[in-house]
Amino acid sequence: MNRQKTLQNKRYFFLVASLFFIALFFSESAVAEVITLGTFKQNTNIPLTQVCDNCTYVNLTQIQLPGNNGFLTLNALMTKNGQNYNYTFTSTDKLGDYIYTTCGDPDGVLTCESVGFKVTPSGSANILGLFIIVIATIYGIAFIGFFGRNEWISVLGGLGLITLGLFTLNNGIDIFRNTITDVFSWTTIGLGSFISLFTGVELINENL
Repeated sequence: MNRQKTLQNKRYFFLVASLFFIALFFSESAVAEVITLGTFKQNTNIPLTQVCDNCTYVNLTQIQLPGNNGFLTLNALMTKNGQNYNYTFTSTDKLGDYIYTTCGDPDGVLTCESVGFKVTPSGSANILGLFIIVIATIYGIAFIGFFGRNEWISVLGGLGLITLGLFTLNNGIDIFRNTITDVFSWTTIGLGSFISLFTGVELINENL
């Protein structure tokens, strides 16, 4: 009987290890590179920059806001530091893609250029594929342990669900943070708590 249980545990361990390796293998391809100023966390100050070694000035003329939120007209003089021009942008409560336009006078010729940047709940972007892999992995571990009656893997999966739920509650899922992601987070936390507590009680009863 013990030999059969040991063999069963090895099978579950192999399944769990396989899920982790699959997530690790695909994580590299899940993150896409975007050539912009970068990705920043929501509600943080963003240093907008422009480089011009032969300008006497550079103005930040406007910022295109994400979605259908229009444009923010600034016409603000950027602070010069050598060949670098800087401006700190503070209105970053909206999620999505921004485009800011700067105009300067290289060699006395008015020249304008647009640069994009992204604002997300966590400061990361284009990792939806990775999120899906991680979610599937953690849910898979929890369900394999719970329905396969393997207590320790079940507890591990339950704690993983709680951690996942807390993370998505605070950071959203990729660029999304709304009522749907909140419902997913609380559901995940609740499910993880149930699996962990139920399995914990079973472990205690077995060892009494």
